[in-house]
Amino acid sequence: MRELRLLGPYLRRYRGTYLLGAAAILGAVFLRVLVPYLLGDSIDVLQGASSAELGGAAVSRLIAKGALLIVLVAVVGALVRTASRLLILGGSRRVVHDLRRDVFDVLLRLSPSFYVRNKTGEIMSRAVNDVRNVQGLMGPVYMYLAETAVMYVFCAWMMLAISPKLFLVAVLPFPLFVWAARRLAGRIQRGSKAAQEKLADVSSKVDESLQGHMVIQTMTLEEFDFSRFEERCEEYRRLNLEVTWARGTLAPLMMGLASLGTILVLWAGAPMVARGEVSLGNFVATVFYLQMMAAPTGVLGFVISSLQRGAAALSRIRELVETEVTLTDPPEPRDVPSPLGDLSVRGLTVEYAPPELPDSEGESSNGNGKTRTALRDVSFELAAGETLGVVGHTGAGKTTLLRVLARELEVEPGHVRFSGTDLTDLTLAGVRERVGYVPQETFLFSRTLAENVALGRPDAAREEIARALDDARLSKDLDQLPNGLDTLLGERGVNLSGGQRQRTALARVMLLEPELLLLDDTLSAVDSGTADEILERLVPMMEGRSTVIVAHRLSTIQHADRILVLEEGSVIEEGTHAELLELDGTYARLWRQQAERDDDGGDT
Repeated sequence: MRELRLLGPYLRRYRGTYLLGAAAILGAVFLRVLVPYLLGDSIDVLQGASSAELGGAAVSRLIAKGALLIVLVAVVGALVRTASRLLILGGSRRVVHDLRRDVFDVLLRLSPSFYVRNKTGEIMSRAVNDVRNVQGLMGPVYMYLAETAVMYVFCAWMMLAISPKLFLVAVLPFPLFVWAARRLAGRIQRGSKAAQEKLADVSSKVDESLQGHMVIQTMTLEEFDFSRFEERCEEYRRLNLEVTWARGTLAPLMMGLASLGTILVLWAGAPMVARGEVSLGNFVATVFYLQMMAAPTGVLGFVISSLQRGAAALSRIRELVETEVTLTDPPEPRDVPSPLGDLSVRGLTVEYAPPELPDSEGESSNGNGKTRTALRDVSFELAAGETLGVVGHTGAGKTTLLRVLARELEVEPGHVRFSGTDLTDLTLAGVRERVGYVPQETFLFSRTLAENVALGRPDAAREEIARALDDARLSKDLDQLPNGLDTLLGERGVNLSGGQRQRTALARVMLLEPELLLLDDTLSAVDSGTADEILERLVPMMEGRSTVIVAHRLSTIQHADRILVLEEGSVIEEGTHAELLELDGTYARLWRQQAERDDDGGDT
């Protein structure tokens, strides 16, 4: 099975544990099989003693000896069986721990476009529920399958040694079992995979509703949203009931077939004992062996359903871990120049396939199945320490340009260079350590304000954190927070305003002191006065540091060394603020429109 190859590295890593567990299973089953043999032998000995008319004391000694031996074998067998469970179940938890870690590592390295194509709930379902199902596959399923196989072999061997005729009678129903098990197993696998996919759909709906709870409540959509959630739950329930029915049918079917074998043995064996073909002790041992085979046969219902559920989970995990990581280090990476130096962009073109449009500006696919050009033949030079402003209408490609510079999007070699070194020849981590990117849509973690600011520098001193917050003009809002720097932020910073979240993200990057600062309309949720104060604080920080600022408020970038105007992914104007006003093109028109709104008291 292709999916099982995914577990190969983990099995090799813990092969010692699993081999010891298998050896313990072998020993435990052998000792269990000895008990019916010893019991039958004791019955035959007692029967012989009775025929020989031995005294009561002698019979008692025989009984005590046989009983003591049986108890000793049973106790040792129980200890070995316990050891097998500790080894195998412990190994399964180690395997799943490593698998979960590796899955999360893959998720951290996947490109942003992957998260556009896949829902959060779907990803979480694979990383949590499917990994948990794999634990059942590597633990109980492996253990019961091994135990059942060894039990069948040992019991069949002992039954054949006693009477081949009785053995053939006992196993007559088993072909029927194989046929029924295969049919039900296929149904369980298909149903399990469909149910797991529907659970991911339910998880996605819960995530969507929790994220959009304010919109739902504001627009009184509670009943409508609940009905959509209920539809998904009903479908998940229906699929689960189908799987449950199949699993519920499998277990009693197995027990019924095993019981049928016992009935056949009693029917055929009693006359054989009467004719002396089989001793009474051997006949009793045969019945015990058949019952010992019946117990794991009944468990096979659980094993088969768990095996199919685990296989379905492995299939979904394999799809995840085999997803191509598009952003990787080059085969022979070069050291990042120190300092980064001049930035050169020549003929940069970026195209998106329809599902891969993760632009925060809403740059989305045209839906006709064709690729969309987000940037077209963009070229500019930015000397070290200079500031570049980028403006344009929504969807012009501004965010795409910043994400290329932040090494979040893959580009062809030869278009972006730092100090003459191609961007694609540098390591991802090296570039990202030198570049500070503040996206328009900020993300804060459910940690304290200080921890969020010091995310990239956990060892930063409190004074440095406070200074970064002061530079971002957030320090004046600390008195509004119950515990100041130690205030625990809600999920995604829900207890902060939009402007406060933006300033927190800005402070986070300012604390890192990057060599290239990328600001994606970072002050859009901040009032004009505060924005001006932040820009004044940024001036000393920007000295000797290259900066690219995307802005809708043109006053934010009027002092930039160079300004690019983008339209539909192309540079249509370039120059300083004064040069672009003199050109009297798109930039000048936007400047006049914003000036008129300012004069009218409108929001810029």
